[in-house]
Amino acid sequence: MPETEPDGTPLRGAEPVPADAFAPAESTPPADAPLVRAAPAPADAGLQTVPLVPASSDSARLGSTAVRTGALDVEPFQAVGVTWAGAADLQAWVRVRADGDADWSPWYELPGDDEHAPEPGTAEAAAGIRGGTDPLLVPSSDAVEVTVSAADGAVLPRDLRLDLVDPGADPASAASAPEAMATEVRAGQPTIRSRAQWGADESLRADPPEYGEVHGAFVHHTVSANAYAATDVPSMIRSIYSFHVRSRGWNDIGYNFIVDRFGRLWEGRYGGIARAVTGAHTQGYNDDAFAVSALGNYDTMVPSNALLRAVSSLIGWKFGVHGVNPLRAAIYDGERWTPIAGHRDAAATACPGAQLYSRLSLIRAGTLRSMGIGGDATGGRDVDSASFGDIVARQRSSGSLWLWPGRWGGGFGSPVSIGTGWQAMDVKLLPGDLNGDGHDDVLARRRTDGTMWFYPGLDGGRLGRGVRLGAGWAVYDAFAAVGDWNGDGRPDIVARHRNGGLVLFAGNGKGGLLSGRTIGTGWQAMTALVGPGDWNGDGAPDVIARRGDGALMLYPGNGSGGFGSPRRIGSGWNGMAGITGGADVTGDGVVDLLAWTSGGVLYAYPGDGRGGFLPRVQYGGGWNAFDLRS
Repeated sequence: MPETEPDGTPLRGAEPVPADAFAPAESTPPADAPLVRAAPAPADAGLQTVPLVPASSDSARLGSTAVRTGALDVEPFQAVGVTWAGAADLQAWVRVRADGDADWSPWYELPGDDEHAPEPGTAEAAAGIRGGTDPLLVPSSDAVEVTVSAADGAVLPRDLRLDLVDPGADPASAASAPEAMATEVRAGQPTIRSRAQWGADESLRADPPEYGEVHGAFVHHTVSANAYAATDVPSMIRSIYSFHVRSRGWNDIGYNFIVDRFGRLWEGRYGGIARAVTGAHTQGYNDDAFAVSALGNYDTMVPSNALLRAVSSLIGWKFGVHGVNPLRAAIYDGERWTPIAGHRDAAATACPGAQLYSRLSLIRAGTLRSMGIGGDATGGRDVDSASFGDIVARQRSSGSLWLWPGRWGGGFGSPVSIGTGWQAMDVKLLPGDLNGDGHDDVLARRRTDGTMWFYPGLDGGRLGRGVRLGAGWAVYDAFAAVGDWNGDGRPDIVARHRNGGLVLFAGNGKGGLLSGRTIGTGWQAMTALVGPGDWNGDGAPDVIARRGDGALMLYPGNGSGGFGSPRRIGSGWNGMAGITGGADVTGDGVVDLLAWTSGGVLYAYPGDGRGGFLPRVQYGGGWNAFDLRS
C-alpha cells in the first residue's frame, strides 16, 4: 500500500519492495560467449587489469555481445570487478579459485547500476570515471574466470576490462592507530573507527572533499562473504576503496560509513564524520543524504543485532547533528522520501539485500530510541512495516480483522482486511516483532479453550498461519503489550491474573513467551491496562492503567523489569469505553493514546514526551462497529 502525505502526495521509499523484484536474471553465465585470449597486465601496486575489449576498438564494428576469459592464473587478489568506458547495460559473472584448491567457487553475478556513482555534472564525475560493477570481495585467490554479456543484444562497451585488487598487508599506520575516533568527539557519538585504522592510503584520494546537506540516510550492503573474521575487515575496506578510486576513477570510497557484522562502525569517505560529505553511493541523492554500507551480502544472510544497533546509533547521531527529524519526510529536490531508505528504493538493485531491507523498520525504531524520541514511536504496532503505528481491529458483524495504516503527518490510511474468522478470539495484542524476523506480529487468545496463538507478521501487513503457544490463559482478564519491559532487547507482554497480580511474560525472541513472573499486586482495582511505549521519555517503556474512579495512572518502567513511583496523569477517563496506545498517530514524534466512546467516536490523546498530554484530536465516528482494537 503506497504511503502518502496528508494531501495525497506519494512518499517515495516508504513501501517494502518484493524481495524477488531484483532477482538475478540467471544464476550461471551464458555458455556460448566467445572466448577472448587475454592475459592480465602486470600488477601495478596491487591492481591487475585484464583487457576484454581493446580500448581502441569500436565494439559496434566488432559486434561483440558477450565474452568470456576462460581460466586465468593471476597474482593474488581479494576483490574483483568489471569496468568499462562510457555507459553500458550488461551482466557479468565471475568465479575464483585459491592457490592449492582443486575446486572453483560458484559463479557469482557481479551487481552494478548507473545510480551507484557520483552525481553527473560534478567535478568528480567529470574526472574520467568509468562505468563498472560493484566489487566482489573474495578470500585471497590466484585464479579467475569471467563472462560478460551485454543486455538485450547490445554490443559490449569500449575498453571493457576485468580489475583485480590486492589490498596488501595492513600498513603500520593501521596497526598503530588509536582505538578511539580522534577527528570528531561529540555528545552521543558512537565509536567510529578512523580511516587510519583500516589503513587508508590518503595519497590515492582527491583533495579536497565536497559537501552538501544531510536530509536522510541510505542503507547499502557490499557484495562479499559473510563469514569474515574481525581482522579481515580493514583489508576488505581497502579493497573497496582501491576499486572505487583506481578502477572506477572516483575521488574516494563511495560510502560515508561502513559497518561490519560485529557491529563496528568505520569511517568511509574523507572529510569529517560529523559533516555532510558528498559521497558516491546513491546517484541523485549523494549531496542530500549520507550512506552506511553493511559489509557482507544480506540477500539471504540475516544481519546481526549488533549490526542493526550500530546502524541505528549512527543514523540517530547523524540526524541529531544535522537536525533531521526521523518522523518527517526527507525532501530531495521536491521529492518526499522516508528519511531512512534502502538503496533499492532509489535504483533497480537488490541492495541492501532482502534480509537487511526487511529490517529497515527495526533500524528506524532503533534510530528513534537512540534520539530519545518517545522510544519506538510505532509502539510495536507497525504491522505493515511502513514505520508508522497502525490500528488493527475486528469487525463485530463479520469477525474479519482490519488494518488502518498509519501515515506521514498523522492519521490513518484506508482500512485493509487482513484476516477472517476472528470471532473465536476474545483478546488481541500487538506485541511488536516477537520472532525477530523484522515484522511486527499479533497475539490472540481463543475464547473457548483459553489458548494463546501467535500470528507472524508478513510483508504488506499480512499475517501468517497461527501457531498455538499454550493453554491456561483463561485465568487472566486484562493484557497489555509493553515492549521490551525487562531490557533484553525482545518485546514482552503483561497480564493481570484474576487475583490482581500483574504477571510479566517475556518474549523469547523466537515467536514465543517465557514463563510468567509476578511484578505487581493489587491491580484488580484497574479497569483498563495499556502499554503506551515510553510515555515519559526516559528511554524505558511504561504502563498506564485506569482506576475505577476514572483516574489515569502512569507506572513508569525502570528498563530492567520493575517500576518507578506511580503518579496520576489524568481524571475523568471512565467516560471512555476503551483505551489503547503505544504509537505516534499524530506525527509529532511522541507516542500517543487512543480512546473511544461507547458511541464509537475515536480520539487521539497526544503525549507531550514528558508524561503528560497535548490537546486531543478526533479521528471520526463509527468505531463501535469494531472491537479488539489495538
